[in-house]
Amino acid sequence: MYSSLRAEVREAVRDYHYLLNRGYPQKAALDFVASRYGLRRDERALLLRCVHRSSDAEYIRSKTVGGVDGRYLVVDGYNVVLTVASAIEGRQLFLCDDGFVRDLRSSYVKDFDSPTVTSSLELVAEVLKTLRPAEALVVLDKNVSWSSKHAEFIRERYDLRTALAVRADIEVIGSGRVVCSSDFVILMKATKVFDLAQYIVRSKLPYVEIVNVGSLLEGSPRLPDQLT
Repeated sequence: MYSSLRAEVREAVRDYHYLLNRGYPQKAALDFVASRYGLRRDERALLLRCVHRSSDAEYIRSKTVGGVDGRYLVVDGYNVVLTVASAIEGRQLFLCDDGFVRDLRSSYVKDFDSPTVTSSLELVAEVLKTLRPAEALVVLDKNVSWSSKHAEFIRERYDLRTALAVRADIEVIGSGRVVCSSDFVILMKATKVFDLAQYIVRSKLPYVEIVNVGSLLEGSPRLPDQLT
């Protein structure tokens, strides 16, 4: 379902995807399409986060596992927590062309001590326990002011391993485990991946709208005359 997107955004998604597949630099393609269709900042962010070169999207899909029972997991903590928090807040989520769900929340968040973030943290930890992995390691960004308290909360209440890292992405990628994150760079470098946030939203928050951006691209390349 993508009817909630403006017609201009739907066209922009297709054109941007076409340009990426033709080898155009990401920024140049994004600037061109955003200008052509008069995209707002959030609509520009949608393209940046959800539309990729077909080869990259397929590469990520090929590494995605369907279940994690008995596997060793590493969770990109705040990436997953903030996506679930967006769902709790009623924000729209988007199913991207690589099969992962993302939100359009700014990466800079001030209220890590908010009740919503706490509720999201609890939900993530609870679901992790039910998935029965061999072990789950939750990596939190050490630079976040509440990260030490969140790590302690997860360890003591849910008996999960935690790690505080100055560069959470490096810690996650280097773990050698199945990676739970929607960060595109991390997904490209990981060996195996699992969309924990999407699993949580679909199983625990089924009322949340997930706009299927990827479906706009099925068999629908743009014509070259769009560039003239």
